[in-house]
Amino acid sequence: MKSKNKVYIILIMLSFLFVIYIGPMKGFCHGHYYEEYDFSQISEDDKFEQISLENNDFEMEFSPKKDYLNGFSICLYNQPEDNEGTLVLRIYDESDKEIGCTNVDLRNPRTGNWYKVDITEKLIKNNIYRLKFSAMNCKYYPCLQKVDREYLPDETVNGNILLAYSYARPTFNNQEKIMIILFIIAIDLVLIGAIVRKNKKQFNIAGIVLFLSMVLSWNYMHNSMDMANTIYDYFQMDSESLVVGTLCTVNNDRFELSTGEEGYGLGHYYDLKGEVFSYGSSFQTDDNWNEGYSRENASIIINSNEYTREVALVGNNIKFSNGDSFLITSIDDDGTNIIIYLDNDSAFMPLKYGSLSGIIFVDSNNNELPIGKLSAYKSQYGLQGRIFKCLSLLMEKDNVYDNLHLVCCILTAMVFSLIVVIISIKYNIILAGCFYITFWLSPWITSYARNLYWVEFTWFLPMLVGLVCTWKIEEKKSRYFSYIACFLSVLLKCLCGYEYISVVMMGLISFMTIEAVETLVSHNKEKSILLLRTIIIIGIMSLIGFAVAILIHARVRGAGDILQGVKEIIKQDVLRRTYGGSLNDFESIYWYSFNASVWETFSKYFKFSTQIITGIDGNLFPLLCIIPLGILGYDYKKQNLDVRLLTMYIVFFLTSVSWFCLAKSHSYIHTLLNFVLWYFGFVQVCLYIIVDRAIRIYNDLKKR
Repeated sequence: MKSKNKVYIILIMLSFLFVIYIGPMKGFCHGHYYEEYDFSQISEDDKFEQISLENNDFEMEFSPKKDYLNGFSICLYNQPEDNEGTLVLRIYDESDKEIGCTNVDLRNPRTGNWYKVDITEKLIKNNIYRLKFSAMNCKYYPCLQKVDREYLPDETVNGNILLAYSYARPTFNNQEKIMIILFIIAIDLVLIGAIVRKNKKQFNIAGIVLFLSMVLSWNYMHNSMDMANTIYDYFQMDSESLVVGTLCTVNNDRFELSTGEEGYGLGHYYDLKGEVFSYGSSFQTDDNWNEGYSRENASIIINSNEYTREVALVGNNIKFSNGDSFLITSIDDDGTNIIIYLDNDSAFMPLKYGSLSGIIFVDSNNNELPIGKLSAYKSQYGLQGRIFKCLSLLMEKDNVYDNLHLVCCILTAMVFSLIVVIISIKYNIILAGCFYITFWLSPWITSYARNLYWVEFTWFLPMLVGLVCTWKIEEKKSRYFSYIACFLSVLLKCLCGYEYISVVMMGLISFMTIEAVETLVSHNKEKSILLLRTIIIIGIMSLIGFAVAILIHARVRGAGDILQGVKEIIKQDVLRRTYGGSLNDFESIYWYSFNASVWETFSKYFKFSTQIITGIDGNLFPLLCIIPLGILGYDYKKQNLDVRLLTMYIVFFLTSVSWFCLAKSHSYIHTLLNFVLWYFGFVQVCLYIIVDRAIRIYNDLKKR
């Protein structure tokens, strides 16, 4: 065996061990993050006797609720500053075997304060352990404070003393671990390709595609390449909330669905905090309120919305998460918030009664009312909401949103990487590089990539299908496969949303159209006929996919009456976004978009509010469009015009602006959304024409 291959094998083995360490072994963690709680929130009535360690040891049981438990915070009393002695904490497993022992110098802890104790033993999540407190050689023997069970953290199984728990945090979150592991697998595939002779090319391509995808995915998850992209953190949270609203109903059969709104995959979900948005919200905390609880009297404050106005009624009861129930005596609703006054003499403590998210409204007949309300979003069928709802059942609740974001990022990155690799094979590496750089560094592509509503990969999947078909146009099997894939990809896109559908469909045939024009100019009759016939068939298949999606949506929209559903879709969705809508049929917010001209709408999209790509200011966008025209004009004058370049420029320009023109009303209103349409090939081709010409000039100068 060659020495080089031996090195590759060693590297593969080491990478495998690294994957095991970062994955199943849960390596790489740091810190001691204590989950302490505020003593001032414990009522004096809920403090019980203090347990002295002078004559007896004290034992309790606990169970870690997360990985990496590495310490405790203890609260001791009877601890004068001149105390001496040692407090010993011993940990026993379920077989009563001592697995750890920690000593605390009693000169350090202060009475009534948290004191942090670190442990080195590796404890397993959800296992039950026994913790034994012993004191020896003390000048004053410390005491432990017992409190009502309601104040204790979930880790405490029994032994109601003030005790908090510390956890290390993983250095890499689950999503980062997955991407790092996939990075390593990508490198291993290339190394395997270097070792084996058979299928070497396939291993290399698979490794390259996976590596390129992970580079994109990392940026899409973290926005690590563009600090100027200030819209990233909150971009389209309102749209994403339509998916999150559906996810709120997972494993939850206690929500109200508005009458006649069954069958949709998206919706607005309302609870005590208001309409649920994708990255969470919190209850009011200020000088008057503490996590929604009044600091002065027996009242709470919640959001005023269509759900809370139905359940927060005088005469109903509120049952808190600790089981205590109180009568609603009065309501104060200002349209933004509802203050609920309860039949109790003193203010409630959040530490005892729990988060307001856990309260349940109970009517006068002792029936528990729904804990939320879902109002369906009717403008889309919402396939993404259905799929993500199923996927969320396979995930830990705390990581659902981040995991689904990663799924979207990886799928989008995989589609982009495949487009780039095929372009590099069919055309050249410079054009492929311009596409990749744009996909990587565009603030608009990056901001959309993780969004659960927009599912960006569905926009470019048809383009990938069309590119593959163009690449393998001579192969009958590939063409037939492309026809089916075209139908399915357009169907998928439309079931997830109709936005940008004209751009998506033109993107599907863009590369094929470029090839067709080139063959016509070169008088390649046979291939021209093949390309034109394929374009027509693919166009028909995409229209069939669009029509099938409409019919599926219409069946739900019309409550089983497909014809009525189609009428509703045309009136409420199509006309509102395009042309032909009557001002009398819509709210005044839409009137400006109906009256605006196509030119007025189109002109909006030459004033970028962000960078074009990282490092290229948005003010340069008009120049980016004009410089390629100057280059092409110069080539034409010199009788050296590249027909393919000119066709690319025209085709991708028309692809991008088609939505601005056809969906004029939508484009006029949603300017923040539609700048991304320039990245369906047009920005890439403009960059390519400029970069390619710069490289040619450099090479000419070098030869001279």
